[in-house]
Amino acid sequence: MKYLGFGESEQLHRDLEKGLQSTEQHFEIQTGSDKALPGNKADFTLKFNKTDSGGVFLNSFNAKLTNEKNEERSHNFPVSRDNSFTAKEAINLLEGRSVKIEFDNPKSGQRENAFAQFDFNEPKTEKGNYMFQNFYKNYGVDTDKIVEKANLVFDKPEWKDNAIKSLEKGNIVKVKFKQDDSIIEGRAVLDPQNRNLKLYDNEMNRLNSNKPLEGLEQDNKHEKNNVKEQSIKR
Repeated sequence: MKYLGFGESEQLHRDLEKGLQSTEQHFEIQTGSDKALPGNKADFTLKFNKTDSGGVFLNSFNAKLTNEKNEERSHNFPVSRDNSFTAKEAINLLEGRSVKIEFDNPKSGQRENAFAQFDFNEPKTEKGNYMFQNFYKNYGVDTDKIVEKANLVFDKPEWKDNAIKSLEKGNIVKVKFKQDDSIIEGRAVLDPQNRNLKLYDNEMNRLNSNKPLEGLEQDNKHEKNNVKEQSIKR
């Protein structure tokens, strides 16, 4: 639970202990997060299963995002040893951003890194989940080149690597970039579908409409919200 970003609160420990002591084979824990954008509320239901041999496993979690208009988005995320979305990445997906993770590529038959985002225009599956849009290696998303093209400025070389990792997790990242012969501070969001960065000022007013490395950028909805800096750590 700690690795997935659900924390180590006393309440979480008490709820887990209660579930372990119960006679039920399945039990759930409710928890929340403060990692969503201002105006959004994130709630999680952690789903556990007990085996006959005494093992206890966190099998999946449901993430629900509620905005200030009381509109909800929710999705069920499986948990495995190999690869799982974290709580923060689940929030990023529900807020409409992309996350880099390993997927099975149906064309190559190989497991490889891909950028995933939810397709909110498609109906949900029978299990109540959103369909994924996946952009695999052959789609040509190179975050390093995208960052270079956006003229981001880093005071230390290692800050560039940290920013790239954070962008690939779907975070809104605090950055500096060149604009009209000056260096300004703002925010950046990776847009793998269009192979570019969306750049904003600190109030999340869109500043750029950079052409992607290949093809044409689609029209993007104007986003405006006060955003707190997201953690770079996973």
